[in-house]
Amino acid sequence: MRKTHAGILLCIALLLPCTSLLMAVSSASGQTSSSSTSGQTSVSIKLPDCIILHYYSGLTINFEQFTSPVDEGSAAFDVQWSGEAKTGNSLSEENIGVALPNTVSLELPNVWAIRGLSPSGNAKVSISVTKNLLVSGPSRITIEKGSGNIEIKDNAGNTGTMINTTLNGITPSEATMGNVRMTLDFSETTRAGLHTGGQYKITAETI
Repeated sequence: MRKTHAGILLCIALLLPCTSLLMAVSSASGQTSSSSTSGQTSVSIKLPDCIILHYYSGLTINFEQFTSPVDEGSAAFDVQWSGEAKTGNSLSEENIGVALPNTVSLELPNVWAIRGLSPSGNAKVSISVTKNLLVSGPSRITIEKGSGNIEIKDNAGNTGTMINTTLNGITPSEATMGNVRMTLDFSETTRAGLHTGGQYKITAETI
């Protein structure tokens, strides 16, 4: 037993100087040592061309109801006793006033829009008539083709059958809005009511 106690006391005596040394070092520095490092990463994103075209797949154009009396002045008729009436100033194709024109040019506001991304920030938009006849039985309305008859217009004022316009990104609130202008020929129109069959095409392309 005495030998065992002596061994324990010897170990404690040997450990005490080391513990005192560690406490002294810690006490002298005030904190433990540490290390750190950092690095920066550059991020690049490559986006593809992107374009979204908003359009109506069907449009119904309702013309307002129209009636108009046209006073052509006065007329004199020479009537024979046989009942035959003759005059030189009865109504004819040459002398009646035209209350309605044969052709009507109209502009439909905000019927297309585009948004998206392109290398230049612009897009090319064009319009063409693919079916120019609207019919109701024998009655026909013609959509005139070509420049000055079928055109598009953007909200920056660019007008034509083909225009370059700005792409302002993909946000809906920044979309480029546009109108469609068309000329309608009513010279072969003989009936009231719905005429169907006309069609135009709008094409949008990134540039």
